Amino acid sequence: MASLFACLLLLALMPNTRDVSAVGETGHSNKSSGVRDILSPLSNINVLLVVPVFLVGIFRYTTLNILIQYASVRFGIKISTGATFYTETAIVNIFLFLFLIPQLSAYIRKKYDVRPQVIDLFLVRTSVTMMCIGCLAIGLAQSGILLPLGVFIFASGFGSRVSALSLVSYWISDDTKGTFFAAIVVFESLGHAVGDPAMQQIFASSLRLTKFWWALPFFVAAGLYLCAALSSIFIRIDAKDGDLQDAEISSADED
Repeated sequence: MASLFACLLLLALMPNTRDVSAVGETGHSNKSSGVRDILSPLSNINVLLVVPVFLVGIFRYTTLNILIQYASVRFGIKISTGATFYTETAIVNIFLFLFLIPQLSAYIRKKYDVRPQVIDLFLVRTSVTMMCIGCLAIGLAQSGILLPLGVFIFASGFGSRVSALSLVSYWISDDTKGTFFAAIVVFESLGHAVGDPAMQQIFASSLRLTKFWWALPFFVAAGLYLCAALSSIFIRIDAKDGDLQDAEISSADED
């Protein structure tokens, strides 16, 4: 929440890139318009429910960083060997988002006439759930041999951010998308500034406990992903969302 408030404060000071007629009114107009572009989408309950997905997304690579240290301390895996978890994550994501998901999404849309926003919502829910399960699998692994399995499950959810961005675009007007997406970037950057050191501190503190609790950062991350998954359950897609999107596309084609 602190990151969110800081993000709103910083973005309120950012200039708006849209045209302003009077130079003397530029400062006030830009600031008020920038704040309005951020607050307007947040008035939609669905957009608010997606925010936790962006928040927990910042812990993806932080978790991998801690995993390399954890694997070295707990199972004696060399740092250089543990770095292959990044390679595994990259391979999983390349396969998922270059081949599997695009082909599967296209097939479902064509075969069952499913709206894109419904598919995006399913991907958001599935992604955060997979990261939750993956963190639990890593934390509960009693052998280093089982860690790649946990990483595989965890990496399968790395598309949560892309799917969430696609999803919120259905509820945001074209005029406010640029400012709102910039707000998300600032929000995530502030989250990294706070979240990354916090997770490292949790890991350092857990080393004073018994071996089982050395995996505490993964249990904390799993809890955060669970909260995001629960939040995504309450997101609802109305028929008018699809109609509005179709209308905008038709209008653009006519122009």
